[in-house]
Amino acid sequence: MNDLKLNMQDIARSGHVTRWHSVRCARSQTLAEHHYLVTMIARELMRRILGEGLPAETQLRVLEYALTHDTPELLMGDLPSPLKRRIAEISGEQDPLTRIEGEIAPEITRLKKALQGSALAYIVKLADLMDACLFIREEGIGRHAAVVARKSETLLREKVAEAQQRFSELDWSPVMELYSQMRGETGADNRLLFEETP
Repeated sequence: MNDLKLNMQDIARSGHVTRWHSVRCARSQTLAEHHYLVTMIARELMRRILGEGLPAETQLRVLEYALTHDTPELLMGDLPSPLKRRIAEISGEQDPLTRIEGEIAPEITRLKKALQGSALAYIVKLADLMDACLFIREEGIGRHAAVVARKSETLLREKVAEAQQRFSELDWSPVMELYSQMRGETGADNRLLFEETP
């Protein structure tokens, strides 16, 4: 296993590896779609929360991590979050998933460790949760999907509160404002505006 590292052949398959296999959905979300959306959301959150003064090198590091954060799933598949949490709970410091991820994608592990504990790490995690909430809210089907959507949105609000407590010098309200816009609850719907006849 130590010689097994993700390569460009694996990356090229990111448009085929799907997420949410444990929840009934109207369509599949690919890992490539997820990575793209998390990156775009993280980019917007950095601008809204940290302003325009963040060094370009720092922004690039955050965006690279957002764009690759779940890449080990190319080989491991998308394990449901409750299972990941349970494995971590049982194994503690010896979490085998973390170890496998480190073996197959050491550069992503390095990026994660470089950001660990920072406001930037919270921004990527919040972007990740926002994409998950939006996808399951929009594409989930049935009672189970509705429960997962509610739990996901509760987790998002809890993570915002945690970020606010940890980094109280920053205003984290743009997270829920952006999520509301993404859900179409606030702001203009450009699709409708574009289709209006002059």
